[in-house]
Amino acid sequence: MSVVYVHIGLPKTGTTHLQDRLWRNRDLALQTSGLLYPGNVISDHFHAAVHLQPERYLDWADPAFSGVWPTLLKQMRAWPKTSLLSHELYSTATSGQIERLMADLSFADEVHVIATVRDLARQLPSVWQENVKNQRRASFDEFVDAVAFAAESNAVGEAAAEDAGPLVEDEPFWEFQDHVGILAKWAKFVGPERVHVVTVPRGRPEKGDTLWDRFLRAMNVDPEPLNVPVPSLNSSLSAAQAEFLRGLNQRLQPDTIEWRRYERVIKGQLIGEILFEARSGAPQGLTVKHRQWAAGQAATMVDAVRSAGYDVAGDLADLEVPEDGAADDAPMPSDREVLDVALDTIASMVLAAPLPKVGPPMKTRAANVLRRVKRRALAMRSSR
Repeated sequence: MSVVYVHIGLPKTGTTHLQDRLWRNRDLALQTSGLLYPGNVISDHFHAAVHLQPERYLDWADPAFSGVWPTLLKQMRAWPKTSLLSHELYSTATSGQIERLMADLSFADEVHVIATVRDLARQLPSVWQENVKNQRRASFDEFVDAVAFAAESNAVGEAAAEDAGPLVEDEPFWEFQDHVGILAKWAKFVGPERVHVVTVPRGRPEKGDTLWDRFLRAMNVDPEPLNVPVPSLNSSLSAAQAEFLRGLNQRLQPDTIEWRRYERVIKGQLIGEILFEARSGAPQGLTVKHRQWAAGQAATMVDAVRSAGYDVAGDLADLEVPEDGAADDAPMPSDREVLDVALDTIASMVLAAPLPKVGPPMKTRAANVLRRVKRRALAMRSSR
């Protein structure tokens, strides 16, 4: 029987780790479990998701990659068992785009949807940090205030959510993170019995119950034979590191720096090579007020998922936010802590920077000869 699973994210829920691990294990998955992870390069899944939504992702929908989706379809049509599509940008697809995707996948006997979901107490700092890594300037408290306002203003967490577009001003958090509304939209096309929620475990999970295990279990795939490892990469900033970067963003906005330079110097070197490699600490956590709001919002969303009757790999308790957990949250860093990060970063950049170029030797020698001639002329004048 031909079955296609569409993994729609959500962003910042371990999707990159899962996709990297799937790609590295794709030959083993095909041989041992009959699971096809199609594509000729791993980025094919990104281009497929983008070309489904060209109006939204205009800057990324490169015509040079327009043949990627037909190629993926061809590979999946030729495979009689289970296939998997995976990219977090599917989470923003509209009903019309989902309908078009379902038409393209009509060759399959069944189409299922998988969403990896993480609790708001971990998700809010993670998404805010991603914003800061991309030139945004809002503080963490300002960010959470905007997210909470959007939730209250747009009925977030209710199954009726439907293609509302941008939610509040320029903060699109819920467009990507309202798993209740997103899954309700997809369930209209595949049926709630074919929607799978994979919760991200808290802390250090027990053996056999990692995110990877849960994700594969949702597709009835045995994780045991898929043993090609992936490197563990740090992509989180400490509270002080994030605040340092946010302060830097105040001085490096699009009107002062082109994106190519920001991407290479700030994202590539400063963040990727220095901050990620430095000794880090906990990310900034929620205030007591924000934690109370997140606990209530999470409870509403967990109840909605439970009522929808979706298959759950993991435990919906993983998505709850304890009201009394604020003591474990990292507070706003002090000025001294931010200054230490700034000085450490400057020192690292100095140590890594190439030596400045000196003037050409010939030019230096010519200047010296000219100085000697001037000195002699002055000496002769003085002796007269």
